[in-house]
Amino acid sequence: MNRGKIGVRRSSMVHRHHVPRRVAQARAISLALALLCAESAWAQAAAPASDAGQGAAAGGSAAVSELPAVVVRGGREAGDTGYVAHAGATGTKTDTPLIRTPQSVSIVTRDQMDLQNVQSVAQALRYTSGIAPEQRGTNNSTLEYLYARGFLIDEFWNGLRTPGPAGGFGYNVTSYDPYLLERVEFLHGPASVLYGQGSPGGTVNLVSKLPTERPLHEIGFQTGSYGRAQGFFDFSGPVDQDGKLLYRITGDGFDAGTQTDHVRQQRFAIAPSFTWRPTSDTSLTVYANYQADPKSGGYNSVPAVGTVLGGRVSIPRSFDPGEPSFDSFRKTQESVGYILSHRLNDVWSFKQSYRFLHNSDTTKYVGSNGYASDGTSLLRTPYLYDGMVNSHTIDNQAIATFATGAVAHKLLLGLDYQHFQYDHDFYGSLASPPPLSVANPVYGQQIPNPDFMFATSGAVTVKQLGLYAQDQIDIGRWSFLLGLRQDWADQDSQSYKPGSSSTHQSDSAFTWRVGGVYQFDNGIAPYISYSTSFQPQTGTDFNGNAFKPTTGKQYEAGVKFQPKGYDSFVTASVFRIDQDNVSTSDPSHVGFSVQTGQVRSEGLELEGRASLTDSLQLIASYTYTHLLNTRSNTTNLDKVPPGIPRNAGSLWADYTLRKGPLAGLQMGAGVRYVQGSYGDATNTFMTPSATLVDLALRYDLGRVSSKLNGWTATLNVSNLADRKYVASCIASTFCTWGEGRVVLAGLKYQW
Repeated sequence: MNRGKIGVRRSSMVHRHHVPRRVAQARAISLALALLCAESAWAQAAAPASDAGQGAAAGGSAAVSELPAVVVRGGREAGDTGYVAHAGATGTKTDTPLIRTPQSVSIVTRDQMDLQNVQSVAQALRYTSGIAPEQRGTNNSTLEYLYARGFLIDEFWNGLRTPGPAGGFGYNVTSYDPYLLERVEFLHGPASVLYGQGSPGGTVNLVSKLPTERPLHEIGFQTGSYGRAQGFFDFSGPVDQDGKLLYRITGDGFDAGTQTDHVRQQRFAIAPSFTWRPTSDTSLTVYANYQADPKSGGYNSVPAVGTVLGGRVSIPRSFDPGEPSFDSFRKTQESVGYILSHRLNDVWSFKQSYRFLHNSDTTKYVGSNGYASDGTSLLRTPYLYDGMVNSHTIDNQAIATFATGAVAHKLLLGLDYQHFQYDHDFYGSLASPPPLSVANPVYGQQIPNPDFMFATSGAVTVKQLGLYAQDQIDIGRWSFLLGLRQDWADQDSQSYKPGSSSTHQSDSAFTWRVGGVYQFDNGIAPYISYSTSFQPQTGTDFNGNAFKPTTGKQYEAGVKFQPKGYDSFVTASVFRIDQDNVSTSDPSHVGFSVQTGQVRSEGLELEGRASLTDSLQLIASYTYTHLLNTRSNTTNLDKVPPGIPRNAGSLWADYTLRKGPLAGLQMGAGVRYVQGSYGDATNTFMTPSATLVDLALRYDLGRVSSKLNGWTATLNVSNLADRKYVASCIASTFCTWGEGRVVLAGLKYQW
């Protein structure tokens, strides 16, 4: 693949399109806000300490207390221990107690990820309601396809959007090593009022490990199934005696085989960060991330016949349908960003977040395409994909905390901007290699060169400017939330296919959200909310009119329970989502589409997290999702979209022995149930249900000898019974295996 040629295309694409006036205005506003914040920060840094942070107190009968100092800290240092988190920022963009957020929010803490020893974000979400994290089976550490409330969703990192499958970035799916994260926050349902264009299913926000005030040192290694070799480290703490300079550097690397023959995974990831706090009112955190996956597992599938359905042969779970000498899958991610926070006075504070991210991916594989006429050999087609994404995202927030009489307000005003450049070549072959026998595969056959360019190859530039406002209102026991947003989105596309022309598409959307919560003295808090979303679509109809964005609207009601005196949190919710402007076949013009389709999702979600004692912790979840194509011009009308289970549930418990000869031993066990899902658009078959068991053991070796203080031994087993199951099918020729039994054993040293 001629990367130089692609570079030239990128350059021409960047200079071909002028920056819209409103984008230039947004940049000017962002720069002005940043300069204002920096000027105020330096002024306070130079002022005497006794004068720093002084301001007039707000008047009124309900006085506003002094705002806390602005500090960027790691989650556990800020109060997150165990499995129960009581506050989060993803649902409101402000640090808000979950009990006062009128929408379902789930948070996976660092402690949970550590004990369960998760190896991907998808694994971290296994015990969370409302989300199907492992629909694509084993390769979920580099190709994370997350489905929430039935819809494919994208991920955010530190509150800023990352390129993902729901955004139409092909194989350039951004993924992060979970060891580099402090927590994973999941907002159930639409969130366009805060984040702009997005799926109506929800938002997953990954929160980085950031510098801590207390010194932290950790190194470890582990081994396990398929010859895994893994090492990791995490160092953090103050640089100077005053604690104004903090640092953190975290890294992870591994090499391992997979359950698929001839397919391996390799990774090296490192994440340095640095925090400067010139005054108690100002904090600047700069963070970076580099992740290289020279071997990213496999991207392939198997047919339903021989796996889910009976056939002439049965396909082994370890069977490689590709070609070892041809297949390769490598990714690289590089990013740098900052979080600037400044308190102007007792009412106003300002926060600006910016990040640049580069993602490159080269995928070459021989994909299976059903059976040959003998019914025992797979037809195959070679593919080659070479793509990259550059993204700039910035979010400016002004926050005012004040009172008007007995009414307390937290007002959020924001301006954000996103700029994505996506450039890729995608080739197939008109010639096919010889079929591959399932029973007696012969590898090393001649593979035709992928030289047929698909029309999707090209360069795409996406820009989005959003202006939003939100007010969180507290009146006695009531908490209300009202949010409004206006977005402008532009997309320029240039196909590399000869004879194709460039296209320009502009969209705008208004989204809003409203909700309320009432808190009783016993910890019960019923809530209700309404929220909307939009998601731009590419393409045109028969008349050449550009497709409108799909729109989503959600009604949600539920009850949250945070009992007094107990470290626990329970959420029960019911919801309905209607997604409109969905593309369906044009009944008057063959080969064209019209936006008259609709998808409806209704369901029930239950989730509870509790630390019942100092030794016993529990997680329980249940998800019921009724997904349906309610309007369509094709045979999928009144059918369920494939790959989404109707019922799923999980239960996890762990217990720590505090006394006796085994004191210091922590034991965890969990069970996950995933009901079978439909395997094609017309619902002609279903995948079987699966029940999976996981185990975890962690032992403090310092209990054995003081010479071993700081050492911890771990043992984790997922899918203990080695249950063989298909994670999902999205078509009769495209099914993916679920992950079999994986055993990991490790040692960790902390000081």
